[in-house]
Amino acid sequence: MTGSTDTITSVHDLEDIELFPVQSENNDSSNGFLKHFETTRTPEQRQVEKKLVRKIDFMILPLLSMTTFLASLDKGDIGYAYNAGLKEELNITADQLSTISAVFYVGHLLLQFPASLFLKRITAGTQISLALVVWGTFTTVMCTAKNWETLAGFRVLIGAGEAFNSVATLYLTFLYRRDELATRGSIYYAVTALSGSFNGILGYGIVKNLNNVRGWLAWRWVFLIEGLMAVAFAPIIHFCLPASPDKFRKGFSVAEREMAVRRYNEAFNVVGDAKVRPGHIWKVLKDPSCWIYVVIACATNASIGAFSTFLPVIVKQFGYSTLSTNLLTIPVWVATGVMTIGCCLLSDRLKQRGWLIMLCFTIASVGYIVLLTAPSKGAGLTAVFLVGIGTFPTTVLYQVWFASNILGYTKRASLYALTSMIGQVFAIASQKAYNGPPHYYAGHGFVLGMMVFGVIASGIQIRVLMWKNAKKLATQGSQEAKEKRALGVEEINEEHPDFMYYL
Repeated sequence: MTGSTDTITSVHDLEDIELFPVQSENNDSSNGFLKHFETTRTPEQRQVEKKLVRKIDFMILPLLSMTTFLASLDKGDIGYAYNAGLKEELNITADQLSTISAVFYVGHLLLQFPASLFLKRITAGTQISLALVVWGTFTTVMCTAKNWETLAGFRVLIGAGEAFNSVATLYLTFLYRRDELATRGSIYYAVTALSGSFNGILGYGIVKNLNNVRGWLAWRWVFLIEGLMAVAFAPIIHFCLPASPDKFRKGFSVAEREMAVRRYNEAFNVVGDAKVRPGHIWKVLKDPSCWIYVVIACATNASIGAFSTFLPVIVKQFGYSTLSTNLLTIPVWVATGVMTIGCCLLSDRLKQRGWLIMLCFTIASVGYIVLLTAPSKGAGLTAVFLVGIGTFPTTVLYQVWFASNILGYTKRASLYALTSMIGQVFAIASQKAYNGPPHYYAGHGFVLGMMVFGVIASGIQIRVLMWKNAKKLATQGSQEAKEKRALGVEEINEEHPDFMYYL
């Protein structure tokens, strides 16, 4: 919206709406969203902001990225360990492997809700560093396992620990505005793909150099090394990750701290407010639009859960050796990371989320169709590329979509937890579906169906949000709009008449 919102009388071109509330005739002192409106910067302030964002990008974002890198290593290492002697030494069957993989999400699911709601109270540095210690420790002791039941038990505990690390997108909403979220989120999540490449490289190196060293097969070294890496990084996170922009200290000037708080407000946050509002949890549960986000999350998690764990297993079924399999997964992960960053850059530039999610789900669907029908190695490898580049961008895009559109800390955190918790159920289901080697028809078919649901749900959400924007524009001058305009972000959330949704 540019200029006075009272002058808007038509909804004929919703895609041309500027989706930030800006100062206008409606933005008087009685407007409850006044402090959240993006205001004009002086040249000096623009320079301060540019330096601030650069510092956040190079000082804080890499810390978050490293935590997800380590989490992804430990979540996905079971597939590489399976190919590195675990299968033979412990006599692990395909069904047991799918169970070991799936129970990770049980621990994750159980603790996701408190992890999201209490992020502000616990503080990010404390919460994430403890998470690193917990999941890193249990990953390390997996190297001592003597049966598949022990592995499964440790995987539940690893998932519980990683639940407290999986709030990074929520934390990013403290640091970046709506039009910056997707790009930064893509950098954060692209390291998931990087971790896949690193797992391939590390798996190759361990199999080649550490197999039978000290009487241990390579799979035990995989767990030991990757678990210790997570534990070692915990102190850095504890001491270096600030709780929120108003807590910035070392490395930031006074002007940069003031700008950080200003941007925190412009991202629709409230400084110092860590209160959990039960009424906002209920708002999420009764909002149909929130449940559409949940469906999209389920589709994404079904594919992510299967792809992250079973990529090396699927590739090996094409007839490659263990060493060749580890190497062949590397370019798949690289392409996935590049696609994730590219899609999210485009998303921020266009201020669009849903259309790109639909495109990515469609690409992944093609990949699963080819996997179901692949007549050759080449077709199969092409298919896993398509699945990767179609799946991973949606992980970022659906999260920043609702993070851009759902306001109020409790409501946003509750939806974050809800999408993650129910999404994990479908990650579990997809992993259990992958129990029929060598072709995994049931698994591929299940996830393909979820991709179709994802396309449909994304299309419906776009139409719903277009309708909501149109309704707000058409009723700008109504008495109801005037009454709502006086309410603050924690009172009315995204229903404020001057707030427009990203499509």
